[in-house]
Amino acid sequence: MHSRWIRILKVLGAVFLALAVLDLFCAWYYNPTSYLRDPDRATDLIRQPEAFTSRATEGFASMRMDAQGYNNAAVPDEDIFVLMMGSSHTEALNVPQDQNASAQLQALLSEAGYPGAVYNIGISSHTFARNAANLPRALDKFQPTGYVVVETADVLMFTAAVHAARDDGMELLPETDSPLPAWLTNRPLAATLYRQWGNLTSEEEEQIDTSYIPPDILHRYQQALTELFLQMRTEADAAGVELIFYYHPHLALTGDGGAETMTQRQCLGAFSAACQEAGITFLDLSDIFLQAYEAGFTLPHGFVNTSPGTGHLNADGHAMIARALFKTIAEKEAAK
Repeated sequence: MHSRWIRILKVLGAVFLALAVLDLFCAWYYNPTSYLRDPDRATDLIRQPEAFTSRATEGFASMRMDAQGYNNAAVPDEDIFVLMMGSSHTEALNVPQDQNASAQLQALLSEAGYPGAVYNIGISSHTFARNAANLPRALDKFQPTGYVVVETADVLMFTAAVHAARDDGMELLPETDSPLPAWLTNRPLAATLYRQWGNLTSEEEEQIDTSYIPPDILHRYQQALTELFLQMRTEADAAGVELIFYYHPHLALTGDGGAETMTQRQCLGAFSAACQEAGITFLDLSDIFLQAYEAGFTLPHGFVNTSPGTGHLNADGHAMIARALFKTIAEKEAAK
């Protein structure tokens, strides 16, 4: 009887040791930080302030969030010259902290002698429409002095979402989608297993054919964008800053070894026209991305541990964006 209990204790000990080792491994492999609600609603959510995060599922990177729950080395003491708003592409948890577009833009501006900080408030799932809705609160909270840069990975949005952004009627993002208690979901091993379970059980969404959009629908879409952009321009003018929107399309590899952008051309035209009507600078990175691929087969998205050209921006993509933004800001500052 005594030996039986010893065997049971040994088995349990081995199980707990194995779980501890796996949890330690997952602390490097996939260790997302938990979300908190931003009380000021500059963004719907923030990360756990000063929490450590690490990922090797898509790229290899680890960093610590700043004291406000965003992906910056620190909260700046000086004025914010450029406020960066965007999705997980802007948040950039897949590349080292000093290689994301915000950090690289900061380095370029500092080297050129421009005062002030570049501050990144990108958060996963914060689409262009969601950032548009949050813009006035972000302006009030962070008080940028020069520019607000808003990222988008897509120029095709539902018109209803554009209207919701205009009317500040978007439903807040949930702090978590996990049914498990926080003490468990915050463990790296549990987070990894839940992520893998979600990947295995997720069903493919029904694809809507957007290859052609009828003129009347496209007109209403452009009209909705124009209304939203004019409102954003008014908010930015009141805060004394300029808006810059930029679009970073994914590239699809073609059978002949080339690449092409995965862009709905009609919507790109509508987005660009709405920006022009509202007097907002719009940077379309399509040509820059294509030129980089033609010159050296460089893709702006994807990593060595993912499919080529898919997923989030890699360090090369961030560098291209930073250089394009720096050029635009330098030209604007020179014209003042």
